[in-house]
Amino acid sequence: MKRVLLIGGSAATGRAIIEELHARQCQVTIYNRGRHNADLDARDIEFIIGDPHFRESIEANLSGREWDIAIATYGRTRYLAEALAGRCGHFIGISGTPVCRTDLGSPTRETDPPVRPDGAPASMLGIIPRIVETERRILDLGGDDAFASTIVRYPYVYGPHSLVPMEWHVMKRVLDGRTRWALPDGGLFMTGRCASANAAALIGSVIDNREVANGKIYHAADQRQFTQREWVSLIAGLLGHEFEFVDLPPSIAALGSSAVPLSGEMLFSHSKQDLAAGRLRHNQPSPLRAQVELGYQEAVDPIEWIQRTVEYWQSHPYEIDATGSGPLTAQDFDYAAEDALLGWWDDVLRNRPSFGETVHRGHPYEHPKTARP
Repeated sequence: MKRVLLIGGSAATGRAIIEELHARQCQVTIYNRGRHNADLDARDIEFIIGDPHFRESIEANLSGREWDIAIATYGRTRYLAEALAGRCGHFIGISGTPVCRTDLGSPTRETDPPVRPDGAPASMLGIIPRIVETERRILDLGGDDAFASTIVRYPYVYGPHSLVPMEWHVMKRVLDGRTRWALPDGGLFMTGRCASANAAALIGSVIDNREVANGKIYHAADQRQFTQREWVSLIAGLLGHEFEFVDLPPSIAALGSSAVPLSGEMLFSHSKQDLAAGRLRHNQPSPLRAQVELGYQEAVDPIEWIQRTVEYWQSHPYEIDATGSGPLTAQDFDYAAEDALLGWWDDVLRNRPSFGETVHRGHPYEHPKTARP
């Protein structure tokens, strides 16, 4: 029976990872601050309540203990890796796909270089260099035989118990009776998403293939991805609602403005330069490497998991942070600004002139009616 230390464990992916570990008959120890453990299924789980953010508390909390596997989904991963060097057989560090970006083509691959500091997402300018350093430190420790080391990068992970439920952007607008939705570039923008059960299944594949996964980075992502418009439509449809989408150029519907739904989330995927220029970028990770090297297979269908996620938040309505400092605040639902933007755009369209003529073009190949000698 493998002994596994799971740092975190109480949010969307942690709960799914626990299921993967139990399916493998692992002996599970959860290490976190204990703030969200009340409704966890605690059968056959040991809890260490402490703070995984500081060297001193980590050493005090984990002193003298050893595990076969450590999975760091929470806390300061670098400190955890250094504290567990020589004390666990396999260290799996969870990182994020914003640390890398390709300026040419899609998808984003594990071998793509780290994002340049000036190209980091606007809300992660200070932290991205530290995340890159942490990934390197973990892999270096693995290279020094402190443990086998693997990095798994998450995109946006959705599911019940998510700490930042982006689905609530859509659900609250449906519940509030909103009928129109401003979509920059028609909502064709795509960003990576991963069902929490699929992220956990990838962790399970890493555990099952330690020798192959040692020293590697893997991207978690659903195989089927959706444009922003498709994703909003899917969630609204599950609630029996249909939005009237209004296509606006980003130069008008300024990215990062409270007048545009989901703008706050853009700050985690687009640089300040992108936002200022109204330049939408796809950030599309792929699970192909894990599929080929580890035999990873999805545990759930994305559409079914989105439905389960919506049902969860229907039963557990998310509370908007009134202080303005939480993951979702009143600024994310600035209906007055949205209506002002849409009203102004309606006036623009009513008074737009006509340009050019309708283009006609036939099929380029010949279509003979009779045989030629």
